[in-house]
Amino acid sequence: MIATAPPNSPLTGTAALVRFALRRDRIRLSVWISVLTLMMVYAPNAIKLAYPGEAQRQARVNLLKTPAGIMLGGPMFGGNETDLGVMMANELTLTLIVAASIMTIQTVVRHTRAEEESGAAELVLSSVVGGHARTGAALIVILLVNTVLAVTMTIAMAATGFAVVDTAAMCLGVTAVATVFGALAAVSAQLWRQARTATGASLAALAAAVLVRGAGDVIDNSGSTLSWFSPIAWAQQMRPFVALRWWPLGPLAALIVVLVATTVALESRRQYDDGVLASSGEHARARPVGGVFGLHLTIQRGLTAGWAIGLLIAGAAFGSMTKSLLDAASGNELLARVLSAHGTDGVYTTMTQFLAAATTAYVVAVVVRLHRDEESGIGEAVLAGSVSRWTWLLSAIGAAMTGAAVLLACAGLGNGLGAGLTLGEPQTVVRLTLAALAFLPAMAVVASIAALGVALQHPGIGWLAVIFVVVALYLGALLRLPRWLIEASPVGRTTAPSSIPVVALGVMAIVATAVTMAAGFSYRHRDVV
Repeated sequence: MIATAPPNSPLTGTAALVRFALRRDRIRLSVWISVLTLMMVYAPNAIKLAYPGEAQRQARVNLLKTPAGIMLGGPMFGGNETDLGVMMANELTLTLIVAASIMTIQTVVRHTRAEEESGAAELVLSSVVGGHARTGAALIVILLVNTVLAVTMTIAMAATGFAVVDTAAMCLGVTAVATVFGALAAVSAQLWRQARTATGASLAALAAAVLVRGAGDVIDNSGSTLSWFSPIAWAQQMRPFVALRWWPLGPLAALIVVLVATTVALESRRQYDDGVLASSGEHARARPVGGVFGLHLTIQRGLTAGWAIGLLIAGAAFGSMTKSLLDAASGNELLARVLSAHGTDGVYTTMTQFLAAATTAYVVAVVVRLHRDEESGIGEAVLAGSVSRWTWLLSAIGAAMTGAAVLLACAGLGNGLGAGLTLGEPQTVVRLTLAALAFLPAMAVVASIAALGVALQHPGIGWLAVIFVVVALYLGALLRLPRWLIEASPVGRTTAPSSIPVVALGVMAIVATAVTMAAGFSYRHRDVV
């Protein structure tokens, strides 16, 4: 029996649902906590190894003072900027906030809207469970997880020699913002009927918060009025290791309370398995979906649009960094040597590779949805008709590649606009847009690996491919990984616009085809979940 409170209470059964959620997600959440905690140990040691001297650290600080550096890092408060603690707070806080927020968003939607969509919530509600118990349990879970995360990250970073109080403030700021976006995901779960839409809307809000904070700090590198419209800025404005202040935690706590109250109000007025906002397909004049491929495109169009806008803006931010880098090189010997060795095209290649690495996450998300469709029963209903498993799988890969082409074009267009407008070189727009499309074979490799993971009933294989691409690109040199391992990344092997590696792109196409065939063969000969 689930009930642990009076039957008339809207929170009846919450405690039991919390225990069930923690048991169900124990591996997944443990991995998240472990990775984020280890980052608090790895990052300081990596910075010490890569930048052992004061002059080298100052060169890095100067680079991070460029507009793109501020967008990707944090505000610079002008106090002892080469101190390791200050560098960690400036460079690591945003990354930790984004990662922890993604974790909380996925967790909340997984235990609220996704369960209604799959029908699992109906079984739970058939017992003695209050109307707000499931949402309450999801919010309690993320609060507990973020509490544990704050403690483990503080212990890990303080153990490497950092001041405990400042470290704790930094970690509390990170987890407080993550809790804000978890509460926002609970609101989104009430607004939309589909779990993917609720997740996409929450991630879009996270991306908007990142961009608003970045734009505000570019205006004033200590934080402008615009910065304060993003909760991310509230955590960064606690200023650990510079001039610590605790009061920004107050607005974060207040925002969490407001979002939770909004969630309760919306959940009270909607019916089970319904959303406050109608989906496009629920309108009377909604167009019919044409074919399996059209179905996949329709399902992913919201996700595709959100990613495309995000990558267009990110590309523009990266492109605008080009002029700042060229200007900074005139007074920075290290940058001057790098630009002399690789030229401006080397900068464009690096920027495009970063944007392509982000696109791999979209590709995997589209393909592994097949696994969720099997779990929810949608896949079985589709395959019970005239649709073959080959068609179902290949159409998902095709939809992923179609979306990837749109995303890469938007990323390249943004990159070209940012660079072309700031440098006065309009021809750069077309050149960088076409260069971004050269990464399509790399996307095909990642999509095929994700499809193989679905066929083997281990969709995590696809996400491991994304992690490998990101680690090889961002951390390969710092981790001193073997050169052959770094070059095994399909994104790293693509070097447009510096050069078009025709042979490498051809090999990627062959590998993608072979892995897709293996995935299709396996998918065809196994039982549906």
